[in-house]
Amino acid sequence: MIDAGRAPETHRGLIVFYDHVDPNLRYVAASVPRIARKPDPLISLLLFRGEGAQGGLLQLEAELAPRDEQVEELSRELARRGPPPRVAQPDWRTGEVEVAGWLAVDELKPVSLALGAPLLVGSPRAVLSARLDQAGAAMAEQALRGNALPTALLWRLETLGLAGPLGVEVEADLQAMHDRLTAEGALTIPYGRARIAKTWEEMTSDNLIRVRVVDESGHVESRRAEAVRRVGEQLTAEMFSPFPPPERPPQLDDEHVAPFELSFRLTMRREELAQTRRWSFAERRAVRIMHYAGANLIDFLRDADADAHITFVDLDRPWTRTITVRTSPGLDRLGLAALEVDLDFDDGGDVDRTVAFSGDDVERRFSVERSLGDRLRYRARSRFDPTRTRMGDRETEWIDAQGDFVFVPAGKLFPSRTMTLLLGAGELDWIDHVEVRLAAPREPERTVLLSREHPLQEISFPGAGAGPIGIKTYWRGAGHEPQRAVEPFETEQEIVTLDSPFGRSIRVLAAPMPLADVLGLTLELRVHDGDFVCERSLSWEAGDRTLREAALRRLPGSPRSYQSRTTKLGFDGALEQGDWIESESATIAVGADEPVKVYRVEFFVLGGGPVARGSLAIELSLEAGDERATTLLEDNADQATLTLTAPMAGPAARARAREFRDSGRIVETTWSELKAVLVIELPPEDS
Repeated sequence: MIDAGRAPETHRGLIVFYDHVDPNLRYVAASVPRIARKPDPLISLLLFRGEGAQGGLLQLEAELAPRDEQVEELSRELARRGPPPRVAQPDWRTGEVEVAGWLAVDELKPVSLALGAPLLVGSPRAVLSARLDQAGAAMAEQALRGNALPTALLWRLETLGLAGPLGVEVEADLQAMHDRLTAEGALTIPYGRARIAKTWEEMTSDNLIRVRVVDESGHVESRRAEAVRRVGEQLTAEMFSPFPPPERPPQLDDEHVAPFELSFRLTMRREELAQTRRWSFAERRAVRIMHYAGANLIDFLRDADADAHITFVDLDRPWTRTITVRTSPGLDRLGLAALEVDLDFDDGGDVDRTVAFSGDDVERRFSVERSLGDRLRYRARSRFDPTRTRMGDRETEWIDAQGDFVFVPAGKLFPSRTMTLLLGAGELDWIDHVEVRLAAPREPERTVLLSREHPLQEISFPGAGAGPIGIKTYWRGAGHEPQRAVEPFETEQEIVTLDSPFGRSIRVLAAPMPLADVLGLTLELRVHDGDFVCERSLSWEAGDRTLREAALRRLPGSPRSYQSRTTKLGFDGALEQGDWIESESATIAVGADEPVKVYRVEFFVLGGGPVARGSLAIELSLEAGDERATTLLEDNADQATLTLTAPMAGPAARARAREFRDSGRIVETTWSELKAVLVIELPPEDS
């Protein structure tokens, strides 16, 4: 589906959209419509003559499709940038086509000559037939002859695009923020909402609130701003309490009071705050994308002889008329096994001819000897596919046709109901698929599958009519991941967003202890909330010190605590199983015989990596007694994560940074107070 978060490209008359999943897929739309050819241009202007006859009849068939050579050139250009691309056309949902011109009177005045709906299956095509008055006929004639004011063919098409996910993760150092706010007097000085919002922005700049874009599509800065706005609202609600304004608002009169804004004060105590808080925004939403295209009638005939397409006729004189009857392709998408069209040429009420269509067989042409003054009418009859709907066959009233083109818009005459299903907020990386069962009136139950790769499906209900559609949703986790059924509901909405029934996962980092007399270690983790249980098991053999991470799934609103139990396997085959322990810690030491602490620190260097600072490298380390963990930042790297396990009774851990300057100096900085997120500011060169 089109990625609405990325601006389309233009390429020599083409508009090129990106796909939301496949980086090698492009959706291509033409920016200039053209007259269809078989092989001559399918456009004609019949100018009426004779006593009392004025005006004319404009008939044309146009298409808005990229030319083969344009697509080939685009493919070659994209192939030079990367892997060979795949090119498709957007799935247009609705649209209209208009012929409009401008009359040269006292001032230019726009006039609509014809308006119709295009066929949107495959390449968009439009068949227009319009009776013109004297001024409109003269304007169209001059345009086709190439010497008139603009007379344009205007297209407006609509499709759906997928915006998001917002793709932003946010982490805030709550205690450091509290220290900053206290120093600024937030305990005593009331803050206005605008000042609070500015404060969050400043803290983002200072890395007290860290924003990381995990989906680079779209405008990164706008995503950061949206994430900070959302987080700021939650932080304000958690850390501040509203108070009346410090001064009484001015009174206007007895009935009206001047508006005022509540002030806020910092009322949450530092010791009541967690050290850090994390958020993740991953919503998707469907948005409408409009595509506009236009061209001048002057350009349509190109080198063709205008006189071959402009004809003078008498309304009452017999004329060999070529009648074209056309309907929309893809009748099966509307649930139609067949479409029958009756034609009446003389307004006598009798059926003069009947034509039938099915599938993609959408056109009939035949000749009749009739004057242009004869009235042409049609009526359409649907034959619904009984395997897809219990809707009975339907027939329209007689409908007047203009000129020799009879366009039967099956989708409008016998509309099917369309629903778009879209996956919304939630972690989708571990969801295999979402099974959605739909129950619509007079329709058999449908089952639709959604996934991370295919988060959107459009479903058509030929005979659903009005009334709610029942939806049952089943979220299926991959492998041994949990499953969850959502409470059924009914809706009449056209676009339905389905959010995950799981809350943000609890992620636990497990560090095994060095144990000389143990052959193996096993760590069991579990979350229990009513009938919902999620269990994980991690194991290590003797000597294996590998850090492992487990993700425990949970329900929305449930506590972020979990239970853990360690089992040791001795060399003699004896099992020593510990008790279940409740915890909210993001890290756990496995197999420890004495209390230990696991330090996990994310380092962020202000001012950028070594290159940006004019350095060769920056060595980062965590140290606690004899235990030490190190890493080296080079080039533009400005962040790293270190994990260290140390005895609880031993010396406190500290962080150290050693910067190797280009000048040969080694600058060492130490931090004794550790945080989960450590924003380090190294001294400048001249310090």
